Amino acid sequence: MAFLAVLAVTVSCDKKETAPVEKTPELKVTPAAPDAVSSSGGDLTLKIWSNVDWTVSGVPSWMTVAPMSGDGSNYDQPVTVTVQENVGGAREAVLIFANKGVTKEVKIKQNHSFGGDAPEGVLFFEAFETSMGSFTIKDVAVPEQMSCVWEFSSQYKCMKATAFSNPNNYASESWLISPEITIPAGMKAYLTFEHAGGYFGTPANEATVWVSKDGGDWEQLAIDPDDYPTSWTFINAGNWDLGKYAGSKIKLGFKYFSTATKAGTWEVRNVSVMSGEYEEVVVPNVDPKTVQWMELPAMDNEAYGYYSHSFPMNGEVYRNYSFAWSQKDLVSVWMAYPLSKTYTAKVVDRTDAWAYDPILGKDLSVAPFSGYAGDYARGHQVPSADRLCCKAANEQTFYGTNIIPQLNEHNEGIWQNLENNIRNIANDSDTTYVVTGCVVEGSTVIEKDSDGKDITVPVALFKAVLRYKKGDANVWTAAGFYTEHKNYGSSNEDLKAVSMSIDELEELTGMDFFVNLAGQVGADNAAAVEAQDPTSYSVWKL
Repeated sequence: MAFLAVLAVTVSCDKKETAPVEKTPELKVTPAAPDAVSSSGGDLTLKIWSNVDWTVSGVPSWMTVAPMSGDGSNYDQPVTVTVQENVGGAREAVLIFANKGVTKEVKIKQNHSFGGDAPEGVLFFEAFETSMGSFTIKDVAVPEQMSCVWEFSSQYKCMKATAFSNPNNYASESWLISPEITIPAGMKAYLTFEHAGGYFGTPANEATVWVSKDGGDWEQLAIDPDDYPTSWTFINAGNWDLGKYAGSKIKLGFKYFSTATKAGTWEVRNVSVMSGEYEEVVVPNVDPKTVQWMELPAMDNEAYGYYSHSFPMNGEVYRNYSFAWSQKDLVSVWMAYPLSKTYTAKVVDRTDAWAYDPILGKDLSVAPFSGYAGDYARGHQVPSADRLCCKAANEQTFYGTNIIPQLNEHNEGIWQNLENNIRNIANDSDTTYVVTGCVVEGSTVIEKDSDGKDITVPVALFKAVLRYKKGDANVWTAAGFYTEHKNYGSSNEDLKAVSMSIDELEELTGMDFFVNLAGQVGADNAAAVEAQDPTSYSVWKL
């Protein structure tokens, strides 16, 4: 017995307890960046691999996750993310999967519910394409002679307000009110929309925009007077910072007001509340006398801005053309460029490289990829045939900023004859300087580009031409041409009928052409050149 006791003690003393080995925590979530869930909602399956216990957090109210935790395992564990239907703007949540030592974030996105026409990053959008959508109307005062003030216009695809019934103006007040729009906490946002109309007395009093926060009082937003329409061309009404409403529900109110002496018409469409901060478009302006390029006119409207393109060729950089861009009308009101054999020498064929202008980008530039409806061609202001010296130069003539809606017969008739005539003159000169432009004031005709943007169809087109040839009897010679946007003949007699001096063209267009000429020849000589009657100079072949 003693022997057994000793043996037992010996065995007991030799046995050692071993502590469990700590696992190094590992965690994987797939897919790490899931595709966005549709606005109608649905299920999304994630796979979790974790060798120790894990949990998930950061689940918003519009989403459920099952299971919310799990044990460590050597196998993938499925996790179902169920997303509710979204009736508003795009939204996202960051799910945080964590175990004892590792954290993984998975961003779940859900698309907005506003359809394919809504811009990216939208929190709310109503185009008024087919109806007044989710908006409501609150009438404060409607004339007994009229059934309504605000109404949906199927013809113009907008909401339209007026208290004018030919021939009478009536006093009224009516509000077009949006549904509740949620601006998430911590999110920057802004409002933008398009409008058209006219016949206002004081538009800042008669067509106003308001915001109500969480059902409270209405607060007016200030529209810049320059952003009010003066015609039936839709323009952007500007942008308003809504950042102070973050974490709130807001309503937008479009208030129409009129009197018995003045009842304008207000048309509204494409109302958008966008996430993020809007970027102010910086419009570059320069003094052409500082640049000293002979073709540049004076800048007569700072809102147009000054832009230019250049291209490389044979190891050097050449200027191609400069232009003044009207964001309101989506046309260049003038294009200025030098012309000589250097540019016209046929080294390449026409490229047909239709493109957005990279200076302005997709949102601000015209999309020229398809033709216009009806009788309008994609008319070049700087002709493709004037830039055949290299591929880069020709491709730039197909940017949307160089294209206008132009009547086919005008483009292929008198205008083509004028372009050919000027090109032949330039090829027989040292340098010819050209300003091609169009007149949009007073136009009521709209065409659409490939993206559906509204483009104003010009009412007239013009060219100012300054020819330089060293040793010629008239070293500097100038001519102006002004055509109404209609069909003409294509003979030289037709060109002669629309020709004029630069002085006369300046009177018609309100522009100041060739402002650097005086620096070359003196003020008196420059004035004499600009007063020349081109029909008296054989170089113009009129």
